[in-house]
Amino acid sequence: MSKIIEEFNITKCQRLSQLNEKIIKQYETQTGARIILNTGQITTLTISGNSSEFKKAKILIRDFLEKNSFIPKVYYLILDRSILKNNDKLKFVKFHEETIEINDDVGDGGDNSLEDSDRKAHYFVEFLQQNNETDDDDDSSKPEEFLNLISPCHFNTFNKIEDCLERLYLKIKTTIKRSYAFPDQIVFKPNIYLGKALFSDVINPEDTFVLKEWYMFNILSEHGSRESIDDYTFDGEFYNNNTVNTAFHQGSLQIKENFKILEQKFDFKLDSEQVAQDKNKGKISIFYSPGEFKRRKITLRWSERENKWKVTVNAHGLNRLAHIDILSGSKEPDIRLSLKTFYNLPSEGSEIEETVDKVQSQIFYERDGMWFKSNDFIDTIIKRAVVRQVIEKKRYKNKDFFITFSTVKQDNRGKITIQNFIKLKHRFWKQKISKISLDNVEDFMKSASEILHYARELISAI
Repeated sequence: MSKIIEEFNITKCQRLSQLNEKIIKQYETQTGARIILNTGQITTLTISGNSSEFKKAKILIRDFLEKNSFIPKVYYLILDRSILKNNDKLKFVKFHEETIEINDDVGDGGDNSLEDSDRKAHYFVEFLQQNNETDDDDDSSKPEEFLNLISPCHFNTFNKIEDCLERLYLKIKTTIKRSYAFPDQIVFKPNIYLGKALFSDVINPEDTFVLKEWYMFNILSEHGSRESIDDYTFDGEFYNNNTVNTAFHQGSLQIKENFKILEQKFDFKLDSEQVAQDKNKGKISIFYSPGEFKRRKITLRWSERENKWKVTVNAHGLNRLAHIDILSGSKEPDIRLSLKTFYNLPSEGSEIEETVDKVQSQIFYERDGMWFKSNDFIDTIIKRAVVRQVIEKKRYKNKDFFITFSTVKQDNRGKITIQNFIKLKHRFWKQKISKISLDNVEDFMKSASEILHYARELISAI
């Protein structure tokens, strides 16, 4: 078997600073590969071994990166109004729709899910009818001076959207630079979700609040509330007012029931290519955690030629890079820009492929409308599996955008749930974004700004 030797320049990869000879010896014993760390003005890491040894060593080092890094996400909640007076009032309104949600970040470090909705009340933000008879000299109509010091803060208004996107631009560049040790593998996955941004653990939810108080809300959960020191700093004194927890309820009956209007106004046509792709069995995603700090996902698609499910994505290092929520301030849908990253390892000939093949060889029919169940993977390397299967999907497209309606069934270790998703994608994302680099990050930011404005147009049309 031929030997593979590859050298990685890890000079700028601070997350490998804790990699020492003891850990390297441990990895060599586990994999059979030879691993050499050369330090100096330029720090390099050399991995050598046969194909199997090389792959195992590379995965262990990537796992080390996951364990010793925390890349906090950019998270903003933005009121969909550009011009607001400081005496304009808002309130929390109880959300009464079905709130059981499939968490889109299952296996990815968790998120504020709505699965505990039986125990918690959830609210959306609504603008109150305003009295506009305000004197021009009234201080309440002037911008808050302190906001000049916070640009942007987590809770803001739409006039700050470009500042928020600029912060995301810096985060993407930072993420790319941190991945220099393995620069060819990182994949970016952007989506626009249409649904409802909800709040829980609200103190005195019956009280109204004004714009200044909105700016000063803090996110109670750690998820999304921390920013990285090297590309964002803030003065904590502005974030010590009220606290809330946040979550995003997927799907919107308003959009689904009024889609004929959007079809006509925005020239959406059913995507025949997608219909042909998904006419057989659709797509299956399996999230799993083989060990502490390891977050994994595999995607399966049906192969007519081989008459079996094939692993098409073997994703490691799942990371939620950004959530930017645009709140309508009414019962209308809200918008979430979600950006995730992962790196994709080859699956052919791997233990993952062998495990999936072995499991499906013992399955002869669907159960509860699903080909795979969580329990199928007990005592395999796909530990604590959460299985998600697309059971219905329709995608529409026009010149620049795709909109997809999908229904997903999930088995989370015996608990079956169903969730509807509405996703909007820019055509540029479908063609280029998985290969995003420092050379085209500006193009992505342009597309992100375009699609957020476009999503607002869609919602206003219904």
